[in-house]
Amino acid sequence: MIITWLSWCPGRAPRSVICSPSRLETQDVKMPTWLRSVLIISLALGCSAAGMAQFSRPKVTYDRFKWQVYHAPHFDIYYYPEEEAFLERMVSFSESAYLKLSEDLDHQLSIRVPLIYYKTHPEFEQTNIILQEIPEAVGAFAEPLQSRMVLPIDGPPDKTYKLILHELTHIFEYDILFNNQLGRTFRANPPLWIMEGLASFLAEDEDSFDQMAIRDAVVNSLVPRIQELGGGFLTYRFGNAVFTFIHERWGMEGVRNFLFEYRKVLLRNNIPKALKEAFGMDIDEFNRQFQKYLRQRYLPYLLEKSEPADYGREIGFQRPGVFTFAPTVSPGGELVAVLANRKLELDLWIVSGSDGAPLRNVTKGFTNKWQYLTTEVFAGKRDLTWSPAGDMVAVFVRKENRRNLVLFNPRTGKRLRIIPMPSLALQASPAFSPDGTVVAFSANVGGVFDIYTYDLVSGEIINRTDDPYVDSNPMWSADGTTLLYNRRINAYEKIFEVMASDPTRKTQLTFGESSDIMPAYARDGRRIYYSSDRGDGIFNLFELDLAGGSERRLTDIMTGVFAPVELDTLGDKNVVVFTAYFRGRYRLYRMELGPPEEEIPLSSRDLSTVELQPFTPPLQLTLDEDQKEKYKRSYQVESPGLEVGVTDNGTFFGNTALTLADLMGDKRWIFAVSTVSSYSNLDVLHVDYSRRTNFIYHVYQHEDFFFFPRRLPGGFVEIEIAKQRFSGGSFSIQYPFNRHYGFDASLGLTDASVPVVETAFDSNGNSFTRLEDVDYRSVDLGFFFTADTTRWQSWGPHHGQRFRIGAVASPEIGGEGGDLVTYQVDYRKYFKITRRSSFAMRTVGIISSAENTEFRRTYSIGGLNQLRGFGYRDYRGDRVFFQNFEFRLPLVDQLRFPFGGSIRDIRAVLFMDIGGAYYEGGEWYDPIEEVFIAKIPKGQDRCSATGFMDTFQRCREGWEFSKGGELQNGVASFGVGLNMRLGFLELNWVFAKQTNFSETIGPWRSAFYIGNKF
Repeated sequence: MIITWLSWCPGRAPRSVICSPSRLETQDVKMPTWLRSVLIISLALGCSAAGMAQFSRPKVTYDRFKWQVYHAPHFDIYYYPEEEAFLERMVSFSESAYLKLSEDLDHQLSIRVPLIYYKTHPEFEQTNIILQEIPEAVGAFAEPLQSRMVLPIDGPPDKTYKLILHELTHIFEYDILFNNQLGRTFRANPPLWIMEGLASFLAEDEDSFDQMAIRDAVVNSLVPRIQELGGGFLTYRFGNAVFTFIHERWGMEGVRNFLFEYRKVLLRNNIPKALKEAFGMDIDEFNRQFQKYLRQRYLPYLLEKSEPADYGREIGFQRPGVFTFAPTVSPGGELVAVLANRKLELDLWIVSGSDGAPLRNVTKGFTNKWQYLTTEVFAGKRDLTWSPAGDMVAVFVRKENRRNLVLFNPRTGKRLRIIPMPSLALQASPAFSPDGTVVAFSANVGGVFDIYTYDLVSGEIINRTDDPYVDSNPMWSADGTTLLYNRRINAYEKIFEVMASDPTRKTQLTFGESSDIMPAYARDGRRIYYSSDRGDGIFNLFELDLAGGSERRLTDIMTGVFAPVELDTLGDKNVVVFTAYFRGRYRLYRMELGPPEEEIPLSSRDLSTVELQPFTPPLQLTLDEDQKEKYKRSYQVESPGLEVGVTDNGTFFGNTALTLADLMGDKRWIFAVSTVSSYSNLDVLHVDYSRRTNFIYHVYQHEDFFFFPRRLPGGFVEIEIAKQRFSGGSFSIQYPFNRHYGFDASLGLTDASVPVVETAFDSNGNSFTRLEDVDYRSVDLGFFFTADTTRWQSWGPHHGQRFRIGAVASPEIGGEGGDLVTYQVDYRKYFKITRRSSFAMRTVGIISSAENTEFRRTYSIGGLNQLRGFGYRDYRGDRVFFQNFEFRLPLVDQLRFPFGGSIRDIRAVLFMDIGGAYYEGGEWYDPIEEVFIAKIPKGQDRCSATGFMDTFQRCREGWEFSKGGELQNGVASFGVGLNMRLGFLELNWVFAKQTNFSETIGPWRSAFYIGNKF
């Protein structure tokens, strides 16, 4: 997995981490590192403009790491004391990987490689090198700016070695392509199939699951041209296949030639030229020969093998894009619990065991009780279990940085218990004991996976295997005395049996160089079913007779069969349900067992007692204690950021940020400049992410403006720009209660200059108004509650809510301004309507109360997506608010240009906006008449003409939002719009009409602006 710092779209929180070790694609996207750095500014200062509150909650840091470093020949390896026992292995793995890649690519790195490893994946997820949350599906990453490799080491040794090979290939790619030049690093955008395909090819990390996916794609004619490869899991697989094809045709010299030819055209991304120079063929001919190679390699399977439907009837959800998998059967065999993504998120469903008819969605989609149901279907593990009494189904869920066991009543859907296990990590494959009081599962403790049991009555947790191997997939025998499970030896999963009462009494049941996974007892307890990739690398259904030792191969399909479980008996035939992968998705099948594809008597089985040897790397090095030292902090350039926009009246705004961070990303200096028109803000921050409570030190100089109607002699009015300046510093803390909710608190000093209205007279004695800048200083005390439960899709927020509610008190400590208190609320809610459409609403309000009304703080709203159909910043006051309501609908996913590039996520919006602005005394500004309007004091028939009131040219009864269902001084509009993305710019074109809820006002008004949706 690689990071591309330039693949972002500001404001919609895109996925800047390009990764997809997960084969079951997710759509959850997060905010890029640079944008989180920019947005932290507003968290430190408070909300500086109406509608600009930010909700980016910091990633929760649950643990503190005391880093040390070991200097290996080519690596600086960073570790903490709790994982020092693995240091020698990591030195051997990394140096072995370097030796292989330097020979394969005929290249020596020009830099030493920082390699940062974590003992477990939950600890790896806390790294601050990437500030957004890291999903469990991300196995590791490498980044180009400091050439860091970051990974957990709790996988099997052979997979950890291949993981290092994969990420180190990215470091070689960065060194070859970017040549340590920041300009090339920032400007280049190499396609994912090159970067990930080469890494997968050189790491030789494809397993039977990966081969299954590409085999399925080829035999079903789903092979794209290389220029059509975008993102997603299959891009990894086809990228690997491209380099395998090159290697088989032209050898490693061909792989190197292409990589170095591509380096010459990197900034233009001219892949056709690189192919022409490397192989003497144009891109069309390369595609033709590549696709022919794939057909020759995989189409024979179509002729020789069967499809899942040849063995059983599909009974799962038969909708495009819907996966149905992980079956577990009720005690009576009439019901099946499965996982399925029918409702966008992964849910637990109960379906009929006879025809698959859906009976109940147990989990019902979006919830904040947990993040998601966990699944390891592409890792060959079971996910569900049904209790013997039939009253509970168990599944693991992700909550915070751990997995919890959740028990559901399958008939009512009621959640019975949530069981946290804080001492364990990455629990999987739950299995109820025969008496229903104990659940077995696999779990990670200290980087080692064993089989554990949890007593539902006492809460006792017991390690049932207690060995250095990676153990998984437990399943109880009918009498509860033994457990079946998988043990990984070298690169293979074998089936073992262990006595539940004695972890030393283990028996190996399957042998040879194959993976035999997901074992399950038959109902009679005399046989076990399992999936095996024996022989041809394709997972098929097998049956083992425990008494006689014979085996039967029950299927011979071209893709893969998994998770077999016996349903019931139909006459003299046994019936099983299983999951099969076919045409790009997992499906559920019901199969009546007939004659086997192959009988394997005990005499023909390979029962060699010579156990497969554990994995060892090519180089086995010992540690030099003199090369150990404590981590010393230094700062390097991190991801730069740029955000630009244009309002509907042509006003330009933008944000630029430069970040310096230490190697771990824990401490950062952020230098940011933001502009609106010719006014600019400067922010310098130091942020400490190393603990759960984040500390932010901030100095700033901000400028803001609003349009002011100045009265000239003779009663004429001239619009003048009124400027406000705020300088100061603050200290802030951010504390997350959990990953969704938290608070921000700040203490600061502000030196401000604000315009005050004065009345003056010309030489003829005519009065006029003018603005005079007055300085004041204040202490600023801020406190905000924040929340973000939003679920994102590629086009933006899709479901959930976000809010930021709080206040800033600013008692005066010098000058003439007086005390000031500002209350702020920004609440946003998103409702999923369909998988691709949603309803969004936003409520923003600011109330600023000044002790001296002449020094009141002015906020401006209007235009953009605040009040569409009105001018930019047309409405102002020290009390401002607006509401937005939007239906967001899909139109076109992508329009590609023939010369490269595309317009993405073209979506329609139907909207209504409502808002208003006024001052504390009931005065307000009318942008149509371009005058301020004063409230007639109670008991008088005209306005006062002194002080701040001198600027008002009209007198009325006072600001009133609505009367009798008709808007008075409040404003509203409705309309339609288009929203789309061009590169990192979000383009908006809206058509709006004003209304007072009694009638429409004026013509339709169109506006184009560049900016982000809320």
